[in-house]
Amino acid sequence: MRSPRLPPAAALLAATLVLSACQGGSGPSGTSRTDATATTAAQVTAARATPAPTMPAPTAADAPGMPIHLIKDCRAFNAEIPSTCTISSSDYAPIPVGAMVVYLGPLLDNQYFLSSNVLVDDAHGNTATGYCIFDARPTEERGFCTFWAGTRALAGFTAIFKVTIDAQGEWHLDGESYGSIPSPSPS
Repeated sequence: MRSPRLPPAAALLAATLVLSACQGGSGPSGTSRTDATATTAAQVTAARATPAPTMPAPTAADAPGMPIHLIKDCRAFNAEIPSTCTISSSDYAPIPVGAMVVYLGPLLDNQYFLSSNVLVDDAHGNTATGYCIFDARPTEERGFCTFWAGTRALAGFTAIFKVTIDAQGEWHLDGESYGSIPSPSPS
């Protein structure tokens, strides 16, 4: 007759009980409970003598970001790949008024959300590469855009934006740029 197979949890419990019974006296290795207690006490003492870990030094990721506020006019957006919006207000010189925001998909025509790679292009060789997702349900109308690369004046551009739409249909991108601040290049 085959012995019944224990479920994994029961097998673990059985192994734990066997090991704890061995600690009551002389165990299979010949160690006594007193030896185990002495070893444990030595380990606790050594752990107390070890200095506590120190907090890591601040990095560029810990630095506060530079606030940026952009507004885009999306009347030209047609939900086809590519679709565009135009920056209509900017407090960030490397992304000037008139810069195009080009949505490259993959999903621009879903009634509930937009999910798209995006490129900001000022038509003078300054670009920023990122990704946007927007919840288009009428009760939500919010989203996020992140940027992680750029060219020329936007080289090294890293930013996170919260996206909202106001009662006039203007799209607001409120966020922060991190890392080195790009300098505007001549247009």
